[in-house]
Amino acid sequence: MKSKICFIYPSKQMANKLYYTKKIWKIYSKNAIKLPSLALAYLASTMREKGYEVMIIDANAEDLSVCEVIKRLWKEQPDYLCFSTITDTFQETLESIREIKQMCNKPVIIGGPHMSIYPKESLKYDVIDYGVVGDGFETFPELIKTLDEEKDISKVKGICYRKKGEVVLNSPRCSRVNLDQVPFPARDLLPNNKYNIVLSQRKPVTVMVTALGCPFKCAYCCTDTNVVYRSPENVVDEIEDCIKLGIREIDFYDETFTINRKRTIEILNLIKERNLDILWSIRTRVDCVDKELINRMAEVGCIRINYGIESADEDVLKSVDRYMKIDRVREVVKWTKDAGITVLGFFMIGLPGETRSQMYRTLDLMKELDLDFIQLNKFTPIPNSKIYHKMVEEHKIDYWKEYVKGNYPLERIPHYKLTITNEKLDKLLEKGYNEFYFRPSYIWKKLKGIRSFGEFWRLAKGALDLK
Repeated sequence: MKSKICFIYPSKQMANKLYYTKKIWKIYSKNAIKLPSLALAYLASTMREKGYEVMIIDANAEDLSVCEVIKRLWKEQPDYLCFSTITDTFQETLESIREIKQMCNKPVIIGGPHMSIYPKESLKYDVIDYGVVGDGFETFPELIKTLDEEKDISKVKGICYRKKGEVVLNSPRCSRVNLDQVPFPARDLLPNNKYNIVLSQRKPVTVMVTALGCPFKCAYCCTDTNVVYRSPENVVDEIEDCIKLGIREIDFYDETFTINRKRTIEILNLIKERNLDILWSIRTRVDCVDKELINRMAEVGCIRINYGIESADEDVLKSVDRYMKIDRVREVVKWTKDAGITVLGFFMIGLPGETRSQMYRTLDLMKELDLDFIQLNKFTPIPNSKIYHKMVEEHKIDYWKEYVKGNYPLERIPHYKLTITNEKLDKLLEKGYNEFYFRPSYIWKKLKGIRSFGEFWRLAKGALDLK
């Protein structure tokens, strides 16, 4: 008899206090975004296809306490407990694992992007039994099969574990899976009606990825530059699968949705050919779209484009290997608005060497552009990025590694070559949000465009929290 596997997504953690002030993060954590873990849903569908009994507990979406999660585990009695994490939330995830493991002493397996960076440091905690390093599509099933059959796990590539008190890291699994052969995420096991994006126009809403990776090499990012695509047919088949589950809006989480123009057009054509009633949004760069493509996306349901603009200063952008003309930003935002698509701009302040005047320039650009929404972050170097490697080399300390090991508090991870104090950066961050969202012209524009009382209440609640 095959094992029963439970995939657990803990409640939203506060790691993002690195990138926002507490007041700003309050809005994102409580009112703005609540979405499924695609990583866990993908693994659940993969294991179910192989004949295993699987379940997903999304404690974040269902607002479950650890005690409520434990009660479900006592009732269901799974054989393995599985988690996915990023480095930012590792210690918070670990705390949840500790509490759960104390009451449900089952093997714990952890995966996610974090495990490719600090696998041995993570396995130093005895509440974690096994780690999946890299893609889990092939590694995870092989690990479970090997454990069930009590065979030698030293032969399973891409895992780490403890042996006689020492952490062992097996050789990596170098092959990349064909994404078209991976079953769609097990959304039928998810509480789809609980998911929310404050900017969405329809519910239920979900997330999808059509490709992994990004070819650009921005110095602040750690995304794999080797892009792996799904075929347009496979993407649109999943959209249809979502519609059958009652999902009415999709947020595509690709790093840069439109990098392959031909493939994007093929996806648009298939959506139109199949007459699919779905609204959707994407993330991309202004140098990866053109006017014709924007108009075609608008015709087949694209309601929002999230552009990574980051800074208003071209010298700052160049310093982080993001070569972007601000005039191009202005042009593309206008094209997008003219097509009837909502625009959200991503921005950062506190980039290496950035001066106060350059930061103010970014705040001014946010107000100048005809944006519907902005997301403004405090820049913090993230693990495995080019900037972070430079910082580690200069400071002679790997702050994130020490954080994972429990030796360094998250809130003390420093900025890099910052010209102002963190306290002043916080004030600038809140100034940016307040000046953007509380302009009389912006408020009036939003009031005119509101389609329902529900939308009005969501936007008003977010605004009240900002004050």
